[in-house]
Amino acid sequence: MTIAKNNEVEVPIILTEIVVNPDGSHNGPQRSLESTLVIYQSGNTFIFGEPLAGCSVNLLLDNVVVYSDFVGTDGTVTIPTSLTGTFELCVTIGTQVFSAEIVL
Repeated sequence: MTIAKNNEVEVPIILTEIVVNPDGSHNGPQRSLESTLVIYQSGNTFIFGEPLAGCSVNLLLDNVVVYSDFVGTDGTVTIPTSLTGTFELCVTIGTQVFSAEIVL
């Protein structure tokens, strides 16, 4: 863990890739390894890094999008403090979608 500029602890979050079969079937090749992405959470701010600027970020509750944004040019996204509880955080990078459960 590292300390953010505002003295909050940055907690690492590991997101795993959601693999979707494009034809919708359950047959076909399965990937043997999942891709992962590590980001950091400091309060309601998520640090993705500047290379991910412009990527789509969605916050889901019971499979419903409750918040949507893009990674800013500084590599961060700040979720409104009015959103509290456990959510699914999804990040879209090109054609890949990564997901993790988070607590706000």
